Amino acid sequence: MRFARRDWLACLTATACCSALLAGQAPPSISAGRAAAQVGVGVIATPVGFIGGGLAARWLAGHVLGAPDDGGTLAGTIGGYTGGVLLTAVAPVIIGPGPHASGNYAAAVAGSIAGGVGSFLLIRLNRAVDLGTIPRLLGAVVVFALPASGAAAGYDLSRRRR
Repeated sequence: MRFARRDWLACLTATACCSALLAGQAPPSISAGRAAAQVGVGVIATPVGFIGGGLAARWLAGHVLGAPDDGGTLAGTIGGYTGGVLLTAVAPVIIGPGPHASGNYAAAVAGSIAGGVGSFLLIRLNRAVDLGTIPRLLGAVVVFALPASGAAAGYDLSRRRR
């Protein structure tokens, strides 16, 4: 089967039109300042959510559900992690996706969970291998920043043009 010159021209025109339409659908790139603000607010929100969620869950378990102290402690731990994940994911939403774009809170929650798992694994690695003081300090900084970085990455990867 042979293509005529006009067939090639039609294919090239269709390809150029489709690529131009698809290129217009991508949201504008996110600025470094916006990304840094998303992570910075997330780093602040993580311990606030953890402490607030833990205290609220422990109070709820003890006063409303009548759980003993051991049950309240377990509920506080679960509530703390849940509150930390949910409030960390709010940070990129508060900062926003940038002009002419929208993001997804559920993607930020998924990123926050992934960052939390990464933090847990890094803690386990630091306990298993003693590399010295400096790597432990750097590891501690990364442990605190991973959930917020994951939330920002998940939110920013879900950005779509409005």
